[in-house]
Amino acid sequence: MKRSITPARAVTAIFMRRMLKIATVVAVIVMGIIILITGTLASFFSSWWWLIVLPFGILFGLFVLARVVALLIVNAIYSHKLSSTQKDKVNEFIDKIQAALEARATPLPLIALICIKDVLIHRDIVTVKKIVHDTANLRSDYTELEKLFT
Repeated sequence: MKRSITPARAVTAIFMRRMLKIATVVAVIVMGIIILITGTLASFFSSWWWLIVLPFGILFGLFVLARVVALLIVNAIYSHKLSSTQKDKVNEFIDKIQAALEARATPLPLIALICIKDVLIHRDIVTVKKIVHDTANLRSDYTELEKLFT
């Protein structure tokens, strides 16, 4: 039983770190844009415009606190150092899971447009075949991952 827990924990931890990295980049960019806009308004009109930054600063501080807590949880889930082979295989597995999740959330009209583009450009439905191939191989990929962690 211990054997199957380790790869699942590693996948969960690395996936969460990726999501936290994306959320952090978005939060920093949004906060930077808010500060630039507010600074412009304050320099042209009135210094009172800086009060707009206050609620966003509080929200950003709460985000940073939540990020620290999330990182502590992620480190509690899996804190071991992965070898380069393990890290590469886990990243490949996560990429396949993310592609499947993105494909599942894609609206049907957009999938139809992607298929039309594939037929026009590649003369085959390359994107759909890749998604089907990746999702069909997830179980065998996970079994390979378990073997790497034993």
